[in-house]
Amino acid sequence: MLGSSIKNGFRVLEGNWLRIIGVVFLCYIIKLIAGTLPVQGTIIINFDPLAVLNSETLLSLVLASVLNSFLFFIMVDYITNTAYTMRRRFAKACAFPFQNWQLLYKGAIVFFLSNVLLTIIGMMAIYAALGGLVSIAGGSLTVLALYGVLLLIFAGVVWLFLSITQAVYILYDDPDIGVMAGLKQSFSMMKGSRWPLLGLFLLMMVATMLGALLIGLGAFVSIAIFEVVRLSFYKELLQKRRREEWHAKVNG
Repeated sequence: MLGSSIKNGFRVLEGNWLRIIGVVFLCYIIKLIAGTLPVQGTIIINFDPLAVLNSETLLSLVLASVLNSFLFFIMVDYITNTAYTMRRRFAKACAFPFQNWQLLYKGAIVFFLSNVLLTIIGMMAIYAALGGLVSIAGGSLTVLALYGVLLLIFAGVVWLFLSITQAVYILYDDPDIGVMAGLKQSFSMMKGSRWPLLGLFLLMMVATMLGALLIGLGAFVSIAIFEVVRLSFYKELLQKRRREEWHAKVNG
């Protein structure tokens, strides 16, 4: 699935590289200035597992979620309409979240949940790395057991994050759907597809780091490709679900 998603993503980019990269670049520059990129972080990593729950952190996550949701729907609408029309595409994409005003809060809720999970994943990755060093240095059985439990919890949070990733795309396709219904559909669509999406995230991270080191602006090219491929990944999941529903209807 990942290979076909990448191939379909490049088909969308064909003949539209500069336009799509320009829109993604603009959106990510806004995020960078506003400090809402996940890599910028919203908390100081420490050994307090409840640090993510303090009021200052939660307020930062709420504000980041609102802005990121708005920019996400602009990007997705622009990329989606690339294959259909060129006329006033950017203006229409910017107007899309306001024309579907319910997306302004529904998308923010989903992004808030995603941001909380990403923050927890970032914190636990630090703990896991430190725990691994302690284990290598010759930790006791108790330390090794705690490290094993930490890895299981970490895997569970990553699993949960991957499970809700399609909810914002579902909301884009159907702005009238409820948040809980969107999350439920996302869980259903991601069955058996979490590993390919995790691979896409890891591939994007490596490509973005290499792009930043080699050219600098290459990082934005990698991010633009990632955004297009993620949309293609969702469309493949959607087609897969429709095929399964059709087969169930025919065989039922």
